[in-house]
Amino acid sequence: MKKIVAAIAMLCSMVSTSSFASEVSAAQSAIKNQMKDPDSTNFKSVREITNSQGGRFVCGEVNSKNSYGGYVGFKTFAYQGGRTVIDGSFSNPDDYEFLALSGCAGPDAEKVALANKQAKIGCQISWEQITDVVLFNKSAEASADNAIAKIKLKNPNLDPSVAVNMKSQFITSVNAMKADSSFVESVKNNTNATRAIFMKECINNTSKAISGM
Repeated sequence: MKKIVAAIAMLCSMVSTSSFASEVSAAQSAIKNQMKDPDSTNFKSVREITNSQGGRFVCGEVNSKNSYGGYVGFKTFAYQGGRTVIDGSFSNPDDYEFLALSGCAGPDAEKVALANKQAKIGCQISWEQITDVVLFNKSAEASADNAIAKIKLKNPNLDPSVAVNMKSQFITSVNAMKADSSFVESVKNNTNATRAIFMKECINNTSKAISGM
């Protein structure tokens, strides 16, 4: 797993994200419309930021009255391109990720969320490399070529020298995996359950390696 994590961490450094700018007035209007008592809505620390990936978001804190007429307390929010997420009011599975990746919840939350997102991508590519070899009888080199091709789809400007280094690491990690007969048998005979365990461990270890947290 250590060799796989090292290869995936390198892969993840090649993945970038981008965002679009948004306006403070649009953010405040959208947030007010979500409140039970829009007229009671108060804002503070509202500003536009550029996060570590170059994405622009409107951040701030919002407070308003609930159904009983009492203020609920200020909560952090993030807004971009018509989407608003308020801390603690998560209605979609990726709402927390959106808030954390925005940078509005602070640099540490952004760093961890970005590492986790990159780890998910990297670990999925790594799992597909494993199944290429174990289930579809491809060589370690062919599976590494497939992995590099998938990375290039996400990062067309991948430096050729970096790709060569990554391919070498991918081949090494797959050969190490092939030597683990119990894991190979598990992939063959219990693919879905093995994938679930692999992805959980891989994402956890890789995100920690990337973020250093």
